[in-house]
Amino acid sequence: MRMAVEVLPPPRRHALILAVAGRAAAAAPPVPVDALLHWLARGLEPAALSWRAGRCLIDAAVRHVTGLPDELRVLAEVAVRETGAVPPELLAVIRRSAMRFSSWAKALQPWLGTATDPLNVGESWAETANAEAADRPLLVHALAAKGAHPAAGWARRAAAVAGELGVSRCRTLMHRWFDLVPRPRTLRLRDDDRHDANEVLDPHNALALRGLLFLLTTVPPDPGDAAVVGRLAQHAAQKVAGHGPRSQVIAYAAVHTLERLGTVPALHELQRLRSGTNQPGFGGRLDVAIARRRAALRTSALIH
Repeated sequence: MRMAVEVLPPPRRHALILAVAGRAAAAAPPVPVDALLHWLARGLEPAALSWRAGRCLIDAAVRHVTGLPDELRVLAEVAVRETGAVPPELLAVIRRSAMRFSSWAKALQPWLGTATDPLNVGESWAETANAEAADRPLLVHALAAKGAHPAAGWARRAAAVAGELGVSRCRTLMHRWFDLVPRPRTLRLRDDDRHDANEVLDPHNALALRGLLFLLTTVPPDPGDAAVVGRLAQHAAQKVAGHGPRSQVIAYAAVHTLERLGTVPALHELQRLRSGTNQPGFGGRLDVAIARRRAALRTSALIH
């Protein structure tokens, strides 16, 4: 059957793609036919793929966390040919695919370089942040953070970026963005075989959140910081069945930030989080942070 389909002329395969997608969408409830569409389009190159069929395939592809590099390449080329740009929702799949499968990153790099927005669409906080064009340097520098702790050079530049944009404005933006993170996805994904992908935070956007959390430690603390970071930590640490924490990267970065804030409210947030978790990894990080902050506060009290 596969060989019979693959030898059909492109117009016939386009008609089949449109017919399958149309019938699936008209069903009540709509029927997922992504695997069938993938099969019908197998081996079609951009020059042989019509825009109507390509649009159907893009609509199916963007409902997944990742995709195969050659298929993503074909869809990106068709989109650029017809519209002049890769759709942001397809670019999100390309970014996630390059992150999950490092061996694919080189093949997908030409499309990664076409991005105009620093964050992936599909999450309310990220789409709100993308719309803040004047504050783009904040997001760009946040994405440049590496590792579990901010490097000294990165932290110096982070403080400078915040100073250039205005520390008060940056804090207001970060607080607002952090509070938007728990909102439902704006673009629903198909369930993974093991877990609900809609309950897991986008891994590319998670790197930006990690950087923003680190950035908060490079400016003078504010009384409202601890509660906002604590709420984000709690959301990120919540376990998703079949997956684990929504985002371990964000949960651990938030613990680091609360410790570095060095305030009594931040210590209280660490203690609150510890009382509500039985996760060994997250709990262990909290135990260490709490012990260090208690020791630091005792030392500070003795000095003063």
